[in-house]
Amino acid sequence: MKSVFLLVAASALFLLLPPNPVIAKNASIGIYAIVDQVTFEPEAGPPNSVRISGVFVVPVPLSSGNYRSPQRGYLYFRLAPGAEQVTRRDWSELKTVAGSGKVVGFGQYWVPNPNDPHGNPHTSLEVRVHAVGDPATPDVYPLAQPGGVTEVKAGDTDRDPHSSKIAVQLRDALHR
Repeated sequence: MKSVFLLVAASALFLLLPPNPVIAKNASIGIYAIVDQVTFEPEAGPPNSVRISGVFVVPVPLSSGNYRSPQRGYLYFRLAPGAEQVTRRDWSELKTVAGSGKVVGFGQYWVPNPNDPHGNPHTSLEVRVHAVGDPATPDVYPLAQPGGVTEVKAGDTDRDPHSSKIAVQLRDALHR
């Protein structure tokens, strides 16, 4: 009888504790890339959209920290409403690293779930890498991660524990 009471009391206490947010695999970077070229649209004046060409590693949709294999192609984005200045700053940073062969990370992995009225971040970023020559409609530029565009260096596991592995995969894909 005493053990049943303790079990019920422990269960009740467990249910009263606030839930801890869990981010699977500590993923924070949404997109890893080796950027070849960045093209702004329009070419003159402040850009409203951008085409980023190169090799990319993007999240598996609706996953728990998983990424797709490296894909060559391009990403096509338009300005994020209400974040125009931050978005253009990221685009400028991407243009700066274009053609350098550096591995960079940008965008946030976990984004608000569009089907959740409270916008809880329980879904991975969905990004499509378009094949060169395929037409595309620009998607909204993904939420910026803290730090905007960041270079991913060998042994860099502070942001994501799998960053180094992804960087190696991107470099290998670049040389194929």
